[in-house]
Amino acid sequence: MTSVRTSLEPSLTSVGAARRFVRDVLITRQVDGSVVDVVELLTSEVVTNALLHARSAEELVVELHASCVRVAITDSSCDWPVRRSIEPDAVSGRGIAIVDALAHAWGVDPISEGGKRVWFEVVR
Repeated sequence: MTSVRTSLEPSLTSVGAARRFVRDVLITRQVDGSVVDVVELLTSEVVTNALLHARSAEELVVELHASCVRVAITDSSCDWPVRRSIEPDAVSGRGIAIVDALAHAWGVDPISEGGKRVWFEVVR
């Protein structure tokens, strides 16, 4: 397993930085382009959720396993993400539904110091 991490600023500009970071990590390790695209999209969803709802996105970790790519984002809120019922014309609120639909697995782990780690896995 390979693990690469970066810190993120508590700003919505971190969403783009997180996407570029994930893409660069995966491309340099020759991960298939279709997997890179899905991981990049899901990364933007979980980072955006952390920034909008927890007001923080402290650390982004990308793990490359033989069978999957796992991405985790740490934030300071103890509130877990909730999949919402969204109206078809709503302009936001689909993040967790997208993660649920495209990830092989996803979840939330509490952090002993407070906060949580939201993660997802995409099969390689």
